Amino acid sequence: MELIAPSHLAIPGCVTYPASLPEEDITEHQGVRLTTMDRTALDCARWLPRMEAVAALDQFARRGVDLEALWHRPLNTWSLRETLSLADRGAASPRESWLRVILTDGGLPRPTTQIRVDLGDDRFAYLDLGWEEFKVAVEYDGQEHHTSPADQQHDADRREELRQRGWRVIAVRRDVIPGQIADLLQHVANALIESGWEPGPQRTIRILSRIRAARRSRRYRLPSPARCRRAAPSPAAVAPCCRAVLSRRAVAPCRCAVPSPGAGAPYPRPVPSRRVLAPCPRPRLSP
Repeated sequence: MELIAPSHLAIPGCVTYPASLPEEDITEHQGVRLTTMDRTALDCARWLPRMEAVAALDQFARRGVDLEALWHRPLNTWSLRETLSLADRGAASPRESWLRVILTDGGLPRPTTQIRVDLGDDRFAYLDLGWEEFKVAVEYDGQEHHTSPADQQHDADRREELRQRGWRVIAVRRDVIPGQIADLLQHVANALIESGWEPGPQRTIRILSRIRAARRSRRYRLPSPARCRRAAPSPAAVAPCCRAVLSRRAVAPCRCAVPSPGAGAPYPRPVPSRRVLAPCPRPRLSP
């Protein structure tokens, strides 16, 4: 338990902080004085490790906290403003929040949450994350709802319907975060490029550098209070051409739409490929 209390108090089993709180940040529940949800959300954003802070803000937003109102409070650090900017009330679980942050950190366009797709006959599918313009979606398959044979068959049928409507759905199993982040970034980036996304040369540099950094870093080992420094983009990562595209051969086809419980099958690993350059304007590049 964490408490805000006078500095001279030492309460066994509790962490106390001396602080001055305005009255509007204090409420009472069953006789206990507490910080309001807005103030608690802001404190979580300020003090928790970044990934956990975003996940907490997402859940506060789902429970009615106005994220826009938090922007009108004193935000005295760049990291706090960045954390608030990453929050989204559409995340249904912490790992969906982490997945969204990982994709954004990887240099990809920020995905939309809870995309509604009409399946016909008054049926709708809601996609966890995705880019409606390119019809690419990323869904998190947690152990809670996707392990039984019936759940797996339902997921397979649903994704087949989405595929028939032009959607490409990338399913992410629980073991992908944090162990296989590089493969995930490369897979999603290739899917977006193949669907028409055109990253510029600088963004391509950034994506490739993040993929390489993810292969050697433990940055997303969660939960962890430590923050690893960002990997600097390397200009040598791309060939001197007007536009670089991640190799279509870099990742094997997605085989994780129907995961096998307990099988421990790895996320599709990249297929080794040499750096291949095609004539402009569409060279291919393998990180």
